[in-house]
Amino acid sequence: MPLKPRLQIRLFDNNLASPTLIDDLTDRVANLTFSTALNGGFKVCSFALPTTIGEAWLWLHREGKRGYHFSRITIHEDQTLIWEGRVMEVELQVQAGEQSLRITATGYWGACRDRFYTATGNTNWASGSHTIDDIIKEMLTEECPDINSDQTNITATSRDVVGLDLTVKEYPQTRINELTALSDSDGSMWFFAIWDSRTPYLTKRDASAVDWYVWMEDLGNLNLRQSAMELRNAVLPFISTTEGTNQTDTTSLLLYPRREVKFTVPTGTNANTQADAASAQATDRGFPRQSQAFNISGRIYRTTGESGGRLEEAQKWRVRAGDVVRIQDLVPVSASTPSLDDVRTFFVMETNYTASNDTLSLQPDRRSRRLTNILPKLGAIER
Repeated sequence: MPLKPRLQIRLFDNNLASPTLIDDLTDRVANLTFSTALNGGFKVCSFALPTTIGEAWLWLHREGKRGYHFSRITIHEDQTLIWEGRVMEVELQVQAGEQSLRITATGYWGACRDRFYTATGNTNWASGSHTIDDIIKEMLTEECPDINSDQTNITATSRDVVGLDLTVKEYPQTRINELTALSDSDGSMWFFAIWDSRTPYLTKRDASAVDWYVWMEDLGNLNLRQSAMELRNAVLPFISTTEGTNQTDTTSLLLYPRREVKFTVPTGTNANTQADAASAQATDRGFPRQSQAFNISGRIYRTTGESGGRLEEAQKWRVRAGDVVRIQDLVPVSASTPSLDDVRTFFVMETNYTASNDTLSLQPDRRSRRLTNILPKLGAIER
């Protein structure tokens, strides 16, 4: 049987510099679920909390009191942080004389939608020489005080994106989504996330190592659906009504019909950056992709890091978006080098863990196909 150490769920105030523990909710939480996604990091956590009316009153905004909105929620496995975010919704439910609260928290990616950023009064990105990471760092510093000031995990990119007009006020979250979609000079896919201790990360997709192994017998369901519905191997970048140079994936064109799509880039995007973005999209969307989520209800394994790569069973709730998962008994013996093949080895775009039945749902996908649906939901969760 899988190991099942307890998860600890705690409520802190909103003083991130010197947090005060308000309550340890571990023994009372029911129906716990939490998720991760890219872009973003920690996504949504929800749970039910049986309570008295008196205690419920403390959670709610009333008579000039702030309640517990924007207070910090953490989930730990012993000393390991599994999820963190801030309380955004509190719902009092009264049924048959019993009271409970439904709490919804979102990760600190949501703090990138608190305040607007404008280049006016800050750096003029339309002149000089700038890279994507420069812009992201400034936006976080100027308008995202809830995000950790440690920016050492924001990887430097190489392409000069000079020319961008960011004078229109916009949320940093919106700008980050636009910037990561521009790719880089190597045509790689880039992702942004806020992880442990509200620390920002900018990294490109990497499948050089498998993080997690699972066998088919431990899958609650598995439907490998390779969809060509959104296959696009010729991408035309657009700024408003002005089109750039069409970019294609030559390998895809040899195998499949030419399928074109427009791709909108931010105002002022220079020609090189337009080409980077369109080329990355053509490569990522040029082939039928695995489009079906699947559940893991049994065991999952990771390597110990020791010589020989011994596998050890681990908790499913540790899997995060950005990890690489392999269905081991779908892999031929000859497939020793990890690669994203849309059949056996996947880059995880989204996870959702349900504590009541110890089940992990994974969305293995490429950003260009599904993230257009994920991102509006991430932004809308706080409305």
